[in-house]
Amino acid sequence: MKFPDKITEEQQKIIQATEGYIRVAAVPGSGKTFALTYRIAYLITELYVDPASIVALTFTNKAAGEMKQRLKDIIGDKCNCFAGTFHGYCNKILKEEIHRLSFPKTFSILDKKAELELIREVADEVHVSLKQSTARKMMEEIDRKKLDTAYIEWMTEPDLSHLEQMIAQTDEAYQKVFYAYIKKERENYVLDFEDVIYFALYIFDHFPEARETWQDRCMYVLCDEFQDVSAEQYRLLTVLSGKYGNLFVVGDDDQNIYSWRGSNPEYMIHFHENYPEVKSYQLTENFRSTPQVVALSKSLIHQNRNRLEKEMFTNNQPGAKPVFNQLKTEKEESAWIANCIADGQAQGKLYSDYVVLVRASSQTRSLEEAFVRKKVPYKILSGAKFYEAEEIRTVLAYLRMIYSQTDLDFRYTIARPRRGFGKKSQEKLALYAKAHQCTMFQALGAALASGEITKEPVVQYYQEMQRLHENYGNYSSHELAKACLELGYRTELEQDFDQTKLDNVSELLDTIQTLEKENMEPVPLGDMLEHFALFTAQDEDTKHNVVRVMTIHTAKGLEFDTVFIPGLIENQFPSYRLKNEDEYEEERRLLYVAMTRAKKMLYLSSYKNKVEGYPARTSSLLCGIDTDCVACINGSRLPYGSVTEPMREKMQFKEGDIVWHKIFGKGRILKADTEAQVYEIQFEQLSAIRRIQFRAELRSEGWNDD
Repeated sequence: MKFPDKITEEQQKIIQATEGYIRVAAVPGSGKTFALTYRIAYLITELYVDPASIVALTFTNKAAGEMKQRLKDIIGDKCNCFAGTFHGYCNKILKEEIHRLSFPKTFSILDKKAELELIREVADEVHVSLKQSTARKMMEEIDRKKLDTAYIEWMTEPDLSHLEQMIAQTDEAYQKVFYAYIKKERENYVLDFEDVIYFALYIFDHFPEARETWQDRCMYVLCDEFQDVSAEQYRLLTVLSGKYGNLFVVGDDDQNIYSWRGSNPEYMIHFHENYPEVKSYQLTENFRSTPQVVALSKSLIHQNRNRLEKEMFTNNQPGAKPVFNQLKTEKEESAWIANCIADGQAQGKLYSDYVVLVRASSQTRSLEEAFVRKKVPYKILSGAKFYEAEEIRTVLAYLRMIYSQTDLDFRYTIARPRRGFGKKSQEKLALYAKAHQCTMFQALGAALASGEITKEPVVQYYQEMQRLHENYGNYSSHELAKACLELGYRTELEQDFDQTKLDNVSELLDTIQTLEKENMEPVPLGDMLEHFALFTAQDEDTKHNVVRVMTIHTAKGLEFDTVFIPGLIENQFPSYRLKNEDEYEEERRLLYVAMTRAKKMLYLSSYKNKVEGYPARTSSLLCGIDTDCVACINGSRLPYGSVTEPMREKMQFKEGDIVWHKIFGKGRILKADTEAQVYEIQFEQLSAIRRIQFRAELRSEGWNDD
């Protein structure tokens, strides 16, 4: 195949190194996705590898879509390898294998809002009171509990009496809700986001023939953004590549910013220790940013200790130095940003050339007020918010009802629009369904057949939903969505004072139609539902001439002409929640990600006083960066101070070890807290335990029991 003229020697080596375990450490803007897609194209067009035996995994639908489009541009329509998300591939696995766990292949996937609603529903059923904040904490606790996949055995037992017994026997609220939640999942054959990967791995662990089948299909496994993998995703890559031993990973450990969802830079850094004969490459040329932006970004990230050494450089044309400005208040900071953008627009720049990247969504209020005053058009990108709107969730619930007829979607759709079938009628139906071991929809059919229910809107609902369920394979997803609206919901929306609801539904229909056009044929209903269930914040369309405001996490993988990073004050960025040096280094990586989004111009800012009048300190993350790389304006000054202390080993000792402390003397380690990075130690000469940091200078000692 003919390589593009712009290809570098580094990229060509990576593309042509096809066999074995390969790690590519890539700096921002270095064309790693370019190298990955050309590598797939090289496998297909030069080595004539069967495209169906190539699996390329990434983290968002948007990134996967761009990968597919690039492949199509390179080799045309003959590329039918899998290029998608981890959850998308696991969903593909489950469609074929979940029958082994007594689940139908028409199972549904809950989005986070539906998960929250289900938690509230089961909490009410088991008489546990939940407020809004408690419900979210309960969801986090359920996610943590599912790290122990023993729950899958309980969920997949033919008889749910074991779960019912556990619900009855526990008095602990979290446990009771957890058991009731997974029981409700099983009754409705639904999985939440976490289940999708856990179920796939569980099947591979317990059914060797299934594991071997999928390993046979994965001759070449590739992973983009490898620094973001969780323990489960890492294990999935290991399993899938287990037969042929061809695993290609590319990423940047300096951009690992998702520890809160389980990712760990150690997988990238220590990849060579976990696989045989690893070949390591680097992509170090930044094609995105000016030398000035690159210099400042390097100056920042080189202060981190726990990283792979990479020397980023660029051959781009020089630009202006990044700017640092310290304003008096947050309000003045926001006004300054709005004025800079308005001035730039007056000089011919587009509003869409600008982005404001914030550490936390709470920072957007002041920015919005400033943009409104200055008449600067803006959009706050919140990603999945569009799909959390009630009208969107209603249409998707109708589509899921057509597909799998779960009790959850039945309750949601029968009440939208109102059909005179309220809570009492639903509870009566639920009792019948439980007694006859059937779904509520089937119970409704029995009640209609017996003449017990005769209301025309309910009859029409049942007949049309049953007809669509039996025939959905004959329709496109777009046609099915339009049919759902004709069940009275369109009329309700047309009569609603808020016409944005109808506009949102029209946008959803357009999205479905666009997806089917891009696919060049109708998309199966199950695949369409999967697409929306696995939607993430980074998948939102951003092609409008407005200033974009988003969190740094949402901006990952994107690039912008001009970037503003406001709110660089202590306890906000870095966050006040930090517990240890690892977390501080992640905050520095987060700032590095924000800086390296900029192509031409970068603005950093902080302020001196908070709203309450208390003084605010400029972020310690700016300590230690090269002051020659920044233009400080309006008398602003970068802070002085120490950088992160040299990192010691994560945990040198374990529970039961005897150690010597230079002040407290000899002690026994009772517990090692890896999250807080402290030991709990009982010292001989002290009556109470002491919590001592991992980085303390401790040495091994024998213990005197006398």
